[in-house]
Amino acid sequence: EGVTVDLTDPTQTSELAAGKWTGRASAKTLLKNLRRRWEHRKISNLQYLIHLNTLAGRSYNDLTQYPVFPWVLSDYTSETLDLSDPSVYRDLSKPMGAQDPKRAEQYKKRFVEWVEPDEE
Repeated sequence: EGVTVDLTDPTQTSELAAGKWTGRASAKTLLKNLRRRWEHRKISNLQYLIHLNTLAGRSYNDLTQYPVFPWVLSDYTSETLDLSDPSVYRDLSKPMGAQDPKRAEQYKKRFVEWVEPDEE
């Protein structure tokens, strides 16, 4: 029998954040329920990421465990953004250091020129 948590109910999500729902089976069930709600658009992308961060033990109360959110935009200089234009989003298949050709070349050069500390 699985544990069902209403991820839209703040009392239940605060219990989740406080560690009430712990253990491998309940965490697995929570993740499955969370993913299903997100896939069916019952919760937003932001809510999904916040819950994933909570399940991972991240907290706004500890800077060393602060929640992680991906950088999804590539345009940080325009006054307005057309969110239907694919060029405003970064290529998520590449690391941040390789988003444009110049940075990608610098990234590759650093990688090739890296010297292991033990090899000197």
